Amino acid sequence: MKFDDLKRMPTILPPLVEQSKIVTFLDHETAKIDTLVAEQQWLIDLLKEKRQAVISHAVTKGLNPAAPVKPSGIE
Repeated sequence: MKFDDLKRMPTILPPLVEQSKIVTFLDHETAKIDTLVAEQQWLIDLLKEKRQAVISHAVTKGLNPAAPVKPSGIE
């Protein structure tokens, strides 16, 4: 479809009261989505911290906590 054809088509706009209700609804739903995204990002950050802690623990203490440890001389 060409622009000339498109601009000749009539447009239908809902009344301002209905437009306002639509905007209010979309603002509310968008805020809920933003909150959920923020919570998911917080969980992702926690998982990154947990992952780093597990890696650090495995490197410093090994995978088997019951294994004998040799003193390194470093506190």
